[in-house]
Amino acid sequence: STTSIHSFIYSLSIMSSDDISQLTAMGFDDKSSREALSSANGNVETAVNILLGVVPAPAASFSSTAASPSAANVGDTIVCPTSQYSVDNGRSACTCIALTAATTFLQISGGGGGSVALNAEFLQNMIVNGVQNYQTLSSVSPVEHLSAEEVLQKDQGKCFPLTVRGGIRQGILSSDSFHPMGMKALLEGIQQEQQGQSNAYIAVLITKTPETVLVCLPLSGSSSGAYWLIDSHPRAAHLGADGSYAKPHPNLASLLQSLQAIFPPTELGPDIPEMMAMMYNSFDMYPLQLK
Repeated sequence: STTSIHSFIYSLSIMSSDDISQLTAMGFDDKSSREALSSANGNVETAVNILLGVVPAPAASFSSTAASPSAANVGDTIVCPTSQYSVDNGRSACTCIALTAATTFLQISGGGGGSVALNAEFLQNMIVNGVQNYQTLSSVSPVEHLSAEEVLQKDQGKCFPLTVRGGIRQGILSSDSFHPMGMKALLEGIQQEQQGQSNAYIAVLITKTPETVLVCLPLSGSSSGAYWLIDSHPRAAHLGADGSYAKPHPNLASLLQSLQAIFPPTELGPDIPEMMAMMYNSFDMYPLQLK
C-alpha cells in the first residue's frame, strides 16, 4: 500500500546508528556506504545521492542579509543564525519544529487580514520551543522517526493544537509541473478546498524524508498575503540562508520555485527499479489548521 511505501522509505532515511545497515539493505556495499556517509556528514539521503551518482549542488559563497525583524515584505527573506543543528537534540526535531511554527503562525495570522509580518525572534522561538516540544514528547514515547500525523496523535493537542484538514496528501516529485501528484497540483488543490474558510491562512507541512518544512498559503479574502516558506534547515547553497529562515513569496509559482530548489526531482537512471524511484521521490503534505 502507499502507506507501507512511505513507512519503508522513512525507515531507510532516518538518522541513527543503523545508517550503514540502511544503505546496505538498499544494495550498496559496506565500504561504499561508509565512504558516502562520511562524505555526507552522516546524512543518509545525501549519502544515497552520492552512491547513485547524483551530485548535490556545491556550497556557494553568498551574502545573506536578513530582513528587518520588525517587518517582512515580499522578497525579503528573514534569516536567524539558529537552526535545528545549533540546539542540543535538535538534529531530528524538524517535524516538531515545523508543527510549532504552524501553531504560532496560525495564531498570529488570525481570521481576518491577510498580512503577516514575521521576524528573527519568531524563528528563534520556533527552534527553541520546537526542540523543547520534541523533548517533551520523546520523554513519553520515542518520536524521532514518526510522521507528523503520528506526532499529532501522540500529542493529543497538548503542544500542537492542530488538526489535519482533508487528510494527508501523498505526492511524487516530478520535472513535469503539471503532474497530478506534483507539488503544484496538491498545493493548488489544498488552497481551493479551503477557500471560504474564515481563516486567513492554511499551514501545510511538507515531508520529503528525512526533512520537513512548512508553507503557509493565503486563503480567500487574503490576496495581499504572502506565500511563506518556513524552514529550520540552513540552505546556504540553494536559498542563501545559513540558518533557519522564513521566505515570503508573492504567489504560488514563486513558492514552487523555492520548493523545487530544496526538493528537486531525482532521476535515478534506468538501472533503478521504478518502485524504488517512486519511493525516493515521494513526499507527504499535511494541511493544518487550529482546532
